[in-house]
Amino acid sequence: MKKLFVVLAILFIGILLAGCTSQPPAPVVTPTPTPVPTTAPEVRGCYAIVADDPQFSVLGTALRAAKLETAFDNGSFTILAPADTAFAQLPNGTLASLLKEPEGQLKQILLNHVIDGKIIKSVEVVKLGEAKTMQGTVLKINTTDGVTIGGAKVTKTDIVCKNGVIHVVDRVILPPVTVKTATPTPTPSPTPQPSVTITFTRDLTIMPSTTVYIPVGGRVVWKNDDPFKPHGIAALNNPDPTSLKYFGNGTPQNIPYGKTLAVTFDKVGKFDYTTVFQPQTTGSVIVTK
Repeated sequence: MKKLFVVLAILFIGILLAGCTSQPPAPVVTPTPTPVPTTAPEVRGCYAIVADDPQFSVLGTALRAAKLETAFDNGSFTILAPADTAFAQLPNGTLASLLKEPEGQLKQILLNHVIDGKIIKSVEVVKLGEAKTMQGTVLKINTTDGVTIGGAKVTKTDIVCKNGVIHVVDRVILPPVTVKTATPTPTPSPTPQPSVTITFTRDLTIMPSTTVYIPVGGRVVWKNDDPFKPHGIAALNNPDPTSLKYFGNGTPQNIPYGKTLAVTFDKVGKFDYTTVFQPQTTGSVIVTK
């Protein structure tokens, strides 16, 4: 019995010693993640933004044609960008005509949508009364019903570029461009003749012309050279009493074959008549000083 007690005591002491010498498990260490550097998205130039936006396809084409795609890389700009729906409001054929000479009137129209030297965001636009464009036009700004600039309504604001801002407008803002038209070269009038003969021929032509030029006091002679028809002249519905006097007060003046009708004009003016002829023809007597 005593021996059994000794054995149990030894086992109990061994268990206690084993419990005292065991090591606790090592703690699990969670590694700290290495921060990944973040890069701010690049703000692109105004032309790049326009070129990539499908609503500005016409504007992008126009800027390229006018060679303005790189013009806004330096400086500060506020661009009033007409969407495609704005260009569609122009009369048919206008854009095609402008693109034929893109560095002329088209370029001026595009510059009329750019405010140079200023980046004007929407909060500032409403405080202004007007703004001057690169084309030289001063655009009035109205905030009565939304915001309009130069009569065009702003439909979207504050598209930020690297050196400017874009506001979308609903129509093309046309500058007050003076349209240059070629001065036509005047056709010299024939030298007035003191007397002119107009002949009705047998081949149904009038020689030399139905319109003649004479000086004041000059005479026009109508001659019938057609043996088959009694040609002549009649006055048009002309309110000038002098004209009616010259042409028989509207009564047809028949001219038999081989005969003539002579009228002397003593007043400056243009006197119209019609022929009693087949085919009927309109003519004029132009009397000068």
